[in-house]
Amino acid sequence: MEALKAKGIEIGSNIRQTKDIWARDYMPIQIDENKFMRYKYTPDYLVKVPGMSKFITDKPDCDFLKDKDIVDCNLVLDGGNVVVCGNKIILTEKVFEENTDLSKYEITKRIESASGKQVIWIPCDPNEIAECEKRNELPLCHADGILHAIDENTILLSNYIDYDPEYRLKLLERLSPYFNIKEFQFGDIRTENSWIYINYLQVGNVVLMPVVNEKADDVAAEQLKEFLQVESVIQIDSCELTFEASDGNIGGSLHCISWNVFDSSI
Repeated sequence: MEALKAKGIEIGSNIRQTKDIWARDYMPIQIDENKFMRYKYTPDYLVKVPGMSKFITDKPDCDFLKDKDIVDCNLVLDGGNVVVCGNKIILTEKVFEENTDLSKYEITKRIESASGKQVIWIPCDPNEIAECEKRNELPLCHADGILHAIDENTILLSNYIDYDPEYRLKLLERLSPYFNIKEFQFGDIRTENSWIYINYLQVGNVVLMPVVNEKADDVAAEQLKEFLQVESVIQIDSCELTFEASDGNIGGSLHCISWNVFDSSI
């Protein structure tokens, strides 16, 4: 917050009745300046795991939304699994597992009707699924842990080029017909924590990037500066947030704990 305030970014604190820190997952999705899409926030990783349902924020109270156009898609979704990019909206196929009473066609139609945007489906990250199986956990399968929208026509992928060419190819097959693709790449200095850089937060020209005190931190910052064409990238130590968070699921970072909106009146 201090990093944003130092850059003159207005910080709101009027989101009430929340149960955990992962605001991105339960707050409505901004479609345009005055239109937001609401959904049912009852993900399986909170509903089906004993003791986790206490972290479900199903009715967040926010004064900012009182005069906005709120459209309900009537689906179980996570805000972290929705990436808006121009006239497209990208989600992983985890949505199908969360809404088994509906056909894929009906799910797609509901999202497109509520958002007014074309839905692009991408496969879930098999690496996350495998890791969760080892720990006997349910995967989140959030799109914002896989990619980030740079502008209306450009997508930045996490560094799958370093370690999972097969999954990378599947993503490119789904995304390349619609977007220009940029990619993080770290080569020999890549570690199992290098996924974290895709979870950066951008507000206007201010970019906050999570870091974990590894060699790839500075490399990722330089790559992100080039991708976003910004003067600087502010590095924020995310070790405690990402690996030690006590409420809800661990494994998120700056994009996950924030809910940034465009408001021309500010």
